[in-house]
Amino acid sequence: MNGIFGDYTTINSSRIKSIVKKVNDMSLECERITTDTTKVTINNNGVSFQGTREQEAFINKTNEFRRRLRQGETLDDIMVEALALVREAIRRRLTTKDNKRMRPYDEQIEAAISMLGDKIDDTHRERIIAEMKTGEGKTLVQILVAYLNVLEATKEEDPKKRSSVHIITSNDALARRDQRDNAGVFSLLGISSSFIPGRDANKPKTLAEISIMKQRKKIGYMCDVVYATASTIAFDYLDDNIINDVRFRNINRKPGFAIVDEADDILIDQATNPLKLSQAPSTNGSEYDKYLIERDNETRAIYKWATEFLYGKLRKGPLKAKIYDQYFENKDKEYEGQDYTYYKDTKEIKISKKLAKEIGADLGDSIEDTELYNARYFALLDCIKAKESFHSDVEYRVEVNDGKAKIVIIDQNIGRKKHSSKYVGGMHEAIEAKEEFLEQDGPNARKRYHIEYSRRSAIKAMFTYPDFLSIYEHNVCGMTGTSDEEEFNMLYGFSTYRVNTRKRNIRIDQEPEVYATLIEKYNAIIEEVKKCVLTGQPVLIGTTSLRESEVISSLLSKNFIRHQLLNANNEEEENQIVEGAGKFGTITVATNMAGRGTDIKLGPGVRELGGLYVIGTSRNKSSRIDRQLMGRAGRQGDPGKTKYFSSLEDDLVKEYYRGGVLDSIIERFKGTNKPIKNKRIISAVEQSQIKRESKDKKIRMDNERFNASFMKHRRIIYENRNQVLDSNLLEFMTMIKSIITRYTDVLIKTYDKDNIKKLIGHLVEVDKLYSKNTNEFRVNIINALYDKFTSNFDTKKTTNKEVQVYVDNIKKKILDIIDKYWLDHIEYLEDLKASMSVGMVNDPFKEYEVISTEAFANELIPSMYNEMITYALNPSWKYGSYKIDYSFKEEEEKYIL
Repeated sequence: MNGIFGDYTTINSSRIKSIVKKVNDMSLECERITTDTTKVTINNNGVSFQGTREQEAFINKTNEFRRRLRQGETLDDIMVEALALVREAIRRRLTTKDNKRMRPYDEQIEAAISMLGDKIDDTHRERIIAEMKTGEGKTLVQILVAYLNVLEATKEEDPKKRSSVHIITSNDALARRDQRDNAGVFSLLGISSSFIPGRDANKPKTLAEISIMKQRKKIGYMCDVVYATASTIAFDYLDDNIINDVRFRNINRKPGFAIVDEADDILIDQATNPLKLSQAPSTNGSEYDKYLIERDNETRAIYKWATEFLYGKLRKGPLKAKIYDQYFENKDKEYEGQDYTYYKDTKEIKISKKLAKEIGADLGDSIEDTELYNARYFALLDCIKAKESFHSDVEYRVEVNDGKAKIVIIDQNIGRKKHSSKYVGGMHEAIEAKEEFLEQDGPNARKRYHIEYSRRSAIKAMFTYPDFLSIYEHNVCGMTGTSDEEEFNMLYGFSTYRVNTRKRNIRIDQEPEVYATLIEKYNAIIEEVKKCVLTGQPVLIGTTSLRESEVISSLLSKNFIRHQLLNANNEEEENQIVEGAGKFGTITVATNMAGRGTDIKLGPGVRELGGLYVIGTSRNKSSRIDRQLMGRAGRQGDPGKTKYFSSLEDDLVKEYYRGGVLDSIIERFKGTNKPIKNKRIISAVEQSQIKRESKDKKIRMDNERFNASFMKHRRIIYENRNQVLDSNLLEFMTMIKSIITRYTDVLIKTYDKDNIKKLIGHLVEVDKLYSKNTNEFRVNIINALYDKFTSNFDTKKTTNKEVQVYVDNIKKKILDIIDKYWLDHIEYLEDLKASMSVGMVNDPFKEYEVISTEAFANELIPSMYNEMITYALNPSWKYGSYKIDYSFKEEEEKYIL
């Protein structure tokens, strides 16, 4: 944000550039470090191994920096020397493809210094985003910043006090490549590094493979520098907070620092939706699992009914709908003759009274039928959303193998498939039912395959991206080619430092063209490509969806234009396709270039043809994503040109301008095969993108405001879990005493003797403990409960091994209890948020905070403590055999509980 004296860049530019000069002045001294390859024994931070004299010299400097930090110097004190050293390590270990040594430019040193930020206190520094244009070498900046952060993270002699530096990238391919390429630099400096694969990479199938994968992951997280995607680290962290055995923990070294590459893609574009860890129940043949399978089958039947009802198979014709793009502008409009009204921006649905009756026309008035009616009603809402807002080859893809098909979600930010992800809350089931119906029973059914239904999942844990960044103890910084300074600051507390390009940008950005119809737009694009085919100028065509990429590919093929296609179907070849996009005569079609991370270098003779020509087939949901695509041309002073094509039939335009007015404009201009020159229409197309950006920004801000109380609840739950999980015998007994005390305080404060008896009468004789003196009654309950706990403990065990088995048994039951209440609370909060988010109250965020906090403090915590104490005092009881006696409560309160 701008201050009185200018923005962050203006205020800090002179200071940072003066440090760059000092780093340059030290370069010659670092170049004199020995290159001797004689083998010697090296001691690095307490670990001895064989290396070269050159490596020994660099590691000795690393350990010297650690010692100085330990003795009270700060990162600022060693910054110049450390940056000069790591720059020299890069020069010695990294080369370009034509075997030229890499040496970070001054602009890369400048970016690294800015990202380290100014010191705030002893453990934290400013959060900074460095904005560097595409092709300016952000990958080397990662190494520079990581090295200084590692020095801070590993300065302690006690290994338990050391933390890790996580370099967060937008996809596995980039993380794997960067770790592999940079490992030699880190090794020379005495720093360990690893790559942690995501859940979709080389998914293990056997127990042995799973065991090996988990062991490798644990070792990987113990390294000084860890390369991974945000979702990989976030889900591993969430996994660690649902385990019931410390041996299964993934991250055993504290996350200390995070460096976020492609920060706009990860922290803004991907952050519209929270990270949700969902999991289907296991099927091991138990009675409970049989019940779950039966419940899943019933759910499938309901969604099948709702889909057939929606599309008209179970009634005379499909449901009639009125579709609006915006809720608040149209929420009060009434239309006769419609079965439902749907608002795309909020996914809000209004069902007509006639339809509401029709849903249950064949049902009676019994309780069972009422429950079936409710199930049908809510399933129908999901199926309407699946029909109106979720489309094949856009939001998801139907993958077919041997007559069987499954739904695979497509990452909307980059067009990659998310194999391990599922929509939650019934949406995945609704999409599966829709696609099965359209393929098998719909009016144009082709009967080529059947959808394989997946098991229904429940949300087990959840993160928003600001919440995720809060796990880092010391600092978070990042890099991007296109910074949204205001949103980065408001959402994450980042300031932005803009780094000038090393060479002047000579790219030519042509005026965009707007056509009436999609086909006219596509024809214009093909004609533009044909011109380039004749000259050999390479073209990169950026599309906004998998479907559009395949339409463009098909049109190119029909015109006999050879090309490469990069989308969710061939992402394994991504790096090779992107790298080759600048070669003479190459035509490349790609779904969204955000976060690709691979430079496009020009082939021989291409500069003379004008460089790479980037064509955008539609405006993206954000102008930043457009600029990312444009930034692929004209890197490092290369020539290049860009052009965007749009039409009035583009999804982004129709999202905000639909109906009679838009149709009449299309009718007026279609058939001319020429771009529209009307400035008002061109402005309307541009405004559709601005409106979408504003909408997505509001969603992210709203999510974070709703998330504030959720974060507090999650921290308390995770602290309770980890306290149970990590406690030794003495700590465990102290913890039980503390829980007993806290729960007793709630009992004494909230209930009378008879109700206290209903809550803990199965544990102790409340009548014998009763005293009119409240404090005495309280002490009596605490002592009686704790005495019962310790007496069971003392009579049960004879050996240390038996003690441990006994304690582990209680711990697992307590962890099950915590998880049960937390999962119920997450579901409750999701439902509460949904009820608050569409104008239900004047201040939904405040209302949500009040209601959710009360539910957590007054309902969840006391109930959870009651069960924890019950099983701690009755370890022989099978988990699930006890239910709290809330018979004294009002029915409404009981229902909430």
